[in-house]
Amino acid sequence: MDNGFPVLTDSFLSGQDIFYGQFNDIEFYVEDTEQEHFYYNIFKTLFPELKFGKIFPLNGKTNVKDAARINAGNKKKVYIVDLDFDHIIGTVENLNNLFYLKKYSIENYLFSKEAIYEAIRTKDSKLKDHEIDAIFNYDELLNLAANSLKELASAFIIIQKHALGIEYYNFNLTKDFDFSIASPYYRMNFITDYLNFVDSELKKKNNRYSLQAQITKLRRYFNNLIEALSNIPGKHLLIFIKERLQALKLIDQIKIESFTYALSKDFMSNDLDYLRTNVTNYIR
Repeated sequence: MDNGFPVLTDSFLSGQDIFYGQFNDIEFYVEDTEQEHFYYNIFKTLFPELKFGKIFPLNGKTNVKDAARINAGNKKKVYIVDLDFDHIIGTVENLNNLFYLKKYSIENYLFSKEAIYEAIRTKDSKLKDHEIDAIFNYDELLNLAANSLKELASAFIIIQKHALGIEYYNFNLTKDFDFSIASPYYRMNFITDYLNFVDSELKKKNNRYSLQAQITKLRRYFNNLIEALSNIPGKHLLIFIKERLQALKLIDQIKIESFTYALSKDFMSNDLDYLRTNVTNYIR
């Protein structure tokens, strides 16, 4: 129990597949307990020929990796994890039944132009693509998101790489950004104070380090839009996009969980062709 509400334990999550074995040709295991429903939407699109009634979240990447090791060689069990910053830090683990996404998280695949336009049409279903184009620039939004968030994302990498033990910054678009000034558009000192704190904690690890010097070393992971949108945490990107669309009156006020789930119904499946191919080759 947690604050009076029942909590799903790791032991329960690791054993829940027993109850669904008869309904699943393949059992897909993922990290987050809050993501199973839109993973289900995505995997049903990617693998329409497979029968499965449930996705199994295991509450964290460590649990997924541990389960993959235990079930090595079991072609019915497929383990999928977010890339996070593992490729940058050098912590990718190679197991034949463990499949990494090629972007930070599954959310990084959800904001295609088609999916965003469908989200806009939930408010006004009559809008045609060219009418949306006239009032909203999709590419400009993505560039704005990347330029606004890449410095924070670089700080997150440094936090992980040097084990600083600092929570990721939870930004508030209205409070933290001012789009009337030049990039990076920071309003007040909340983000800069956070970055200064990361810098001070980094110096405690090694006083020869500075945050800005470390960020400069990471520039290649953000030096074009494709790289930036792959390496910035997807949830942050979706929050940014949602808040901007709301500010432009293009969508109604909506929770980020609902926005994410809606996008999962219209994502571009070809962006995950590599995952479909790799999983299909494994289960044959």
